Parts: sequence; C-alpha cells; structure tokens
Amino acid sequence: MFVDPLILLWLQLAAAVALIAAAATFLARSADAIADKTGLGRSFIGVVMLATATSLPELGTGVSAIVLVNESDLAAGDAFGSNLFNLLIIGLLDIYWRKGPLLTFVSYTSALVGALGGLLIGLGAIAMIIHNLAVSVADWRVSPVSPLMLAGFLVAIFLVHRAECSRERETSSDEYEAAPAAAPSYEDEAAPAAAPSYENESLPRAFAVYAASAAVVVGAAV
Repeated sequence: MFVDPLILLWLQLAAAVALIAAAATFLARSADAIADKTGLGRSFIGVVMLATATSLPELGTGVSAIVLVNESDLAAGDAFGSNLFNLLIIGLLDIYWRKGPLLTFVSYTSALVGALGGLLIGLGAIAMIIHNLAVSVADWRVSPVSPLMLAGFLVAIFLVHRAECSRERETSSDEYEAAPAAAPSYEDEAAPAAAPSYENESLPRAFAVYAASAAVVVGAAV
C-alpha cells in the first residue's frame, strides 16, 4: 500500500515529539531529586541541568539544521522560537495554577534567571542586526558577539548559584531564629508534604535516569 511521504514525515515528527514529552517527565523528576540530594538548590539545578537537558532538542535540531541541511534560518528560528514558546508555557501554567498569579510564587533567583536570559537574548538579536547592517564583518570566521554570549552564560550561572546560596543561608538563619512552634495538631500531621520526598532514591540512580532521559531527548531531536 502506497503511503504519501509527507504523511510519513508527519508521523516521524509526532513520534519524536511523543518521545521528548515522555522523557521530559523523567528529566523533571530526576533533576528535582538531584537538587534535593545535593543541596544545590532547585533554581540552580533548573538552570544548569534541567534547562540544559530540555534545550537539547534545540541543540540537536540546530546542529542538524546547519550540518545536514545548511539552513541557518532554521537554527536561529528554532532557538529564538523556543524562547517565545517557553514564555507561552508560563502563561498556560498560570491559567492552570488557580492559586493566584503563578509568578508571585517564584523566588528571587528565578526572577534573576529571567532577567539574565533576557540580556542574552538581546545579545543574540544585536548580533543579527550587526551582521545584517555591517558588510565588513561578513567574512569573519566567528561573530565577535558569540564569545560574549558564552561569557554571559557563564557569568549568569555564577550569579544564579551565588543568589541560590544566599537564599539558602537566609532561610536557614530564619528557621534558626524563629521561636519554637506549638505542638502540631492532627490536621497538621495529616497535611500533605509541600515537596516530594526522595529518601528512597539514590543520587547515582537520579543521575542515571537524567542521563538516559537526556539521551532519548537528543535522539528524538535529531
């Protein structure tokens, strides 16, 4: 039976999307377990590990767009379009949250991440404007803005880590100085935990699940 090649392409895309969506669940859980076990903080782990892993589709498709089909517009459109879609996700999650504005519950560290991300996006936009207007830099081997973006990312990671450590110290200090609370009631004991517990999950296993999920994401992205 003859099948339209275009239909096969759509089916391949749907299968890749399904694999990435399934792997994302394991990525989020393993990254949360790593943050809990290492004490590095969820914002820092979110930026370094979870954001890196969830950006692997952009890395895979971006490299494939340049190496396999030689289309720079595909690579740039994928990277910047992903940023736009991520902001749409925040809006959709806010609608689902139903406990007040979602962004009022995020920490200062997450706000810092958003501001630093905006600066790096601005650098990328400036680079495209420069290379579209200045013919003299068209023959350069590497854009002069690219090293700035790499340095900006490393500085952003350092600032996020420092902010996360400062927040952890303030939280520990507040808990130490707080007066002893009254004896918990039955309702308090029955209340659900604010965050999942990973007491029975080892750190090596969390890293293994993270690496396997990331590998699935990379394969599906290509």
